[in-house]
Amino acid sequence: MSELIASQPGLAAGMAGLVLLAVLALAAWINVRRIEKSHPPGGEFVTVDGVRLHYRATGPGNGPVTLVLHGAASNLEEPHRAMGEAFAGERVIWLDRPGLGWSQRPRGPWSPQREADLIAAFLDTLDIGTATVIGHSWGGAIAMRLAIDHPERVDGLVLLAPALSAWIGRAAWFNAASYWPVLGPLITRIIVPLAGPSQARSGAVAAFHPEPMPPDYVSDTALGLLLRPANWRANAWDMAQVNMHLEKQEALYETLDHPTVVIAGKSDTVLWSHRHGGHVAKRMRCAEMRWISGAGHNLHHHHPSAVLQAVHDVRDQLRETGAKAGAAG
Repeated sequence: MSELIASQPGLAAGMAGLVLLAVLALAAWINVRRIEKSHPPGGEFVTVDGVRLHYRATGPGNGPVTLVLHGAASNLEEPHRAMGEAFAGERVIWLDRPGLGWSQRPRGPWSPQREADLIAAFLDTLDIGTATVIGHSWGGAIAMRLAIDHPERVDGLVLLAPALSAWIGRAAWFNAASYWPVLGPLITRIIVPLAGPSQARSGAVAAFHPEPMPPDYVSDTALGLLLRPANWRANAWDMAQVNMHLEKQEALYETLDHPTVVIAGKSDTVLWSHRHGGHVAKRMRCAEMRWISGAGHNLHHHHPSAVLQAVHDVRDQLRETGAKAGAAG
């Protein structure tokens, strides 16, 4: 056998490549198991329409509800790390959006519409009629979709550095490539689990710029969970389709009459906050744009009190109108 391999260099190289691939796959699998052990579920699970969703409920058991939707590449620990203390006296539901954190995502093509439908069903399961919805970044787009498709479930919106307008920029090539034959499994099952940890910190620093990233941010927010193959694929699908999704819903924002506060920083380097926040707020019927000087994309970490004040202001506005918000149609 050894003579046969030696006489066929191509065969020997191929076998060596397969062995190397197997070793890398094992190392990636071990890395994913290590990440899961380091960041176990910190909340509760509920099954909604056959989908297992992970969430955390904090604050008093009664009173108005705030639903928090995190952004792309993230999970519920990210906004909870930022705003948990400020919202300690509020009744808050922190949700791992479907496919991220410890929440499952149903099979089949995914869209903000399907996500909004599942979140509405999630609220039904928890016996929550309406909620004030906080959405950060891509979570802001999902919050808007929830208000568009299920206006009766949303009493107000607080959007943090939201991604709302089409042509946010071309998605990174590896998002679409994560679904290509051959290369896709290599990216999701080997490359990402092995190379991802070294990239997580630099990406997080960019999201905070020009403000500083808090100490231990990457570990405290369980960002490593994104490196699990299923999580990575879910997020990659969202980001590869982001412009198409936003183009479909952008024209519908002006039909909403929910009290809304949009908070952003002009120094945001992740997206153009004027286009995604300022321009959209002007088109909405009951929206107010609030700028925070010197704030970056992850502004909720350095300005949680501004977010809490926005929630209270939205509810005050709703009480003053004496009517339930909803889509005017």
